[in-house]
Amino acid sequence: MEIAPLIRDLAVILCVAGLVSLLFHKIRQPVVLGYILAGMIVGPNTPPFPLVKDIPSIQTWAELGVIFLMFSLGLEFSFRKLAAVGFSAALTACFEVVIMIALGFATGRILGWSTVDSIFLGAMLSISSTTIIIRALDELKLKTRRFAEMIFAVLIVEDLVAILVLVGLSTFVIEKSFSGLLLLTSAFKLILVVGGWFLAGYLIVPRFVRYVGLAGSNEMLTLISVGLCLALVVFATTLQYSSALGAFIMGSILAESTESQRIEERLESLRDLFSAIFFVSIGMLINPKTIFDNFGAIVLITLVTVVGKVLTTTLGSLITGQTLRTSLQVGFGLAQIGEFSFIIAGLGQSLEVTSSFLYPIGVGVSLITTFLTPYMIRISHDSTILLEDRIPLKIKAALDQYATWIRERQVDREQKKEFRQFIGQWLINLLSISLVFVLSTNYILPFFEDRFGPRLWIAAASWTFTVVLASPFIWGMWAAIHRYSSSASGPSEIARKTARVGVVLFFRLTSVIWLGALSLGFFPPRYIIFVVGFVAIGLVGLFYRQIEVFYRWFEDRFLSTFEMNIKTKSTPNVLRHLAPWDAHLVRIKVHPNSEICNQSLKQAKIRSRVGLNIVIIQRGIKTIVAPTPDEVLLSGDELLVLATDEQLDAAKALIEYPQHDFSHVKAISEYSLKPLRVPVNSPFDGKSIRTLGIGEIYKAILVGIERGDQRIMNPESEFMIRGGDILWLVGNHSQLQRLLSELE
Repeated sequence: MEIAPLIRDLAVILCVAGLVSLLFHKIRQPVVLGYILAGMIVGPNTPPFPLVKDIPSIQTWAELGVIFLMFSLGLEFSFRKLAAVGFSAALTACFEVVIMIALGFATGRILGWSTVDSIFLGAMLSISSTTIIIRALDELKLKTRRFAEMIFAVLIVEDLVAILVLVGLSTFVIEKSFSGLLLLTSAFKLILVVGGWFLAGYLIVPRFVRYVGLAGSNEMLTLISVGLCLALVVFATTLQYSSALGAFIMGSILAESTESQRIEERLESLRDLFSAIFFVSIGMLINPKTIFDNFGAIVLITLVTVVGKVLTTTLGSLITGQTLRTSLQVGFGLAQIGEFSFIIAGLGQSLEVTSSFLYPIGVGVSLITTFLTPYMIRISHDSTILLEDRIPLKIKAALDQYATWIRERQVDREQKKEFRQFIGQWLINLLSISLVFVLSTNYILPFFEDRFGPRLWIAAASWTFTVVLASPFIWGMWAAIHRYSSSASGPSEIARKTARVGVVLFFRLTSVIWLGALSLGFFPPRYIIFVVGFVAIGLVGLFYRQIEVFYRWFEDRFLSTFEMNIKTKSTPNVLRHLAPWDAHLVRIKVHPNSEICNQSLKQAKIRSRVGLNIVIIQRGIKTIVAPTPDEVLLSGDELLVLATDEQLDAAKALIEYPQHDFSHVKAISEYSLKPLRVPVNSPFDGKSIRTLGIGEIYKAILVGIERGDQRIMNPESEFMIRGGDILWLVGNHSQLQRLLSELE
């Protein structure tokens, strides 16, 4: 009887991956790298012969690995956290993607590649690998760190942006031009579909899963959870979205249910198995010969990727109000590319528009950056500490004060309300303008070109007609910016107007650049770049005085404060007192053998020992908010704590990990049921169970007594023992032996 090739291949993959990962664990290297090396060993490109034959089936299993890995991450990462850092993550991701596309394009041109190859290279370098970074953070046990939350949020935004990147590349290659209608339609579709998932999911799924958890078994809960995950994955791929995106969203929806912890525990083994196969499949794609032939280009592109992503992500995080330490750690953590680069390179190959060397180069760069990822994350903390100690105090103070200022703007309700109204008006008009331009580009301009030919005056006339149609919305967009610039009230009116100069100038420049991008459908890029550049310079010159006033206000508001701080406190650690404001909410589960298990909060003294605050105790379906000092911590309790990264490390040793000394712990296998006869005139004769202290002294339980033909189960504590009674005791062997010796 022949066995299926898939079973044979899985046996080879799992055995080789297990041995290699064990070796990497022994030499203290990331296990992910061991999986990739195992893939290279069993892959089709390794002489003398390939060990794996049914590669399509293995790739299907690998896709399951991505799905379960992203589903597990969603269970741990609530989208409420994403909402908390959403603005910062969105701007950081968009800033990094745009700059990396430009850097990748420039690198390709320097290497002498074609325009199409260079564009695809830029897109390949723009998106980091969600799967590999998450696995690295998991192995390093850093998923609960503050910078890790920011990394997760940026990765999710990158996945959303990646969809638009794929649409844009497909449009560019197929139509040899930019199709604004298709891109705009895809963006609207993405917002509506993903938003619909969340609305429906949060209203229905958590309640349904809670009902299943209360009414059904663990098996039923697992089946329902996996079914919901795969259902959304299928629905997402049907709409041409990433399967990983669908899995993550369903995980984040289930994270709002009371059964999220049970689901996570039940799926942990599935996640580990399938994700290992995924990383092995990556190694199977690597051809060592092709990498060797293009080694120089791979090294250069790797350098551009690592340095570019560290700088762009760090800068983007700083601009959006993150601290210097968090920004640098985010930059180090995202300096990598992965599976999405393979998708982009595969798109170019399937459309037959890219060179054959692009795919193996992408795999090579991904391999090196994957190798570097755990080390980059591991050294990020020490590197940030070293940099903080080396940079001038004035610069460090300016960055920290800027982050504080951003937070102040976020908590100012009046300003937030005004800003939201302004953003809403600006976006509505911007989208209306975009719709008019896209319709004109796709219908009005082709209509006239079919009759008069593709001439410049036809394009100019069509553009003018489009501007006239869109003029109410253009005026509305510009008016919204002007109203926001001039609207301020109260005693700080002048200061608030001054503070808005930078924001207003940014939106004016963005509006001009967007109008220029929409005009690409009418005119060649060189004309648009010239006109937009001329208008942008004109705007800066026109508002030069306001910019100067803004800078003076900024200098008076911040830099003068720094001068005072430097005069009064000249030590390098002058800003260390701001560390508590880096605290964030983290979930920690009480280990059964932890030091604080079965202790009250007063006895555990967690706040005084490590400085963190326990906000909520989740015990099954019971939620204890603001627990009192007398609340006892039980095994399996899930604690929501407010802590900095340093406090969290110290707390985990008390809460999540078992004690190091188990010499006093008795294993359950050492306990047994044993009968003992009470001799006449022994110390036990004529005494009550309570008086003997069997439980307190001997750590045993008296479960039954035989007295002649009479049998007494679970006797009361006042029951009197007589000589000749047979006591049935449950206890530890050594303690029962001690009891026996005392009876004799």
